[in-house]
Amino acid sequence: MLRALLLILVAGSLGFAIDFLIGSIGLRFANVPKGFPPFTLLPILSGAIGGPLLATLAYAAIRSVSERPDRTFLFVAIAALALSFALPIRLSFTKSKRFAGVTPAAQMMLVLMHTVVATVSVTTILIGTKP
Repeated sequence: MLRALLLILVAGSLGFAIDFLIGSIGLRFANVPKGFPPFTLLPILSGAIGGPLLATLAYAAIRSVSERPDRTFLFVAIAALALSFALPIRLSFTKSKRFAGVTPAAQMMLVLMHTVVATVSVTTILIGTKP
């Protein structure tokens, strides 16, 4: 249990640092309004911690039922990442004033941010479970 919490903390910290940098760059270069919600502190922090937390829970569940948990987890993580891309893409169709001003550049940066969290989470979990 302690090991899992440590993995979440490491992955979350690393993912947050990288994504916060991407979000800061996004606010400057993606032509979005100042304070565009996906590039602000709280959404970035929640994604950076929530991603590794959910990935750790998924790995624990897969490990309890699979003969090859690392391989199965990798495929599940890829599928979850692909599904997560729907969030930035749907911003093109939202009527919400909160997300007004979204640009394709901002959406690409959000996809990159999702990919960073997934990559850091999967890598940390798979490396951290090796003896």
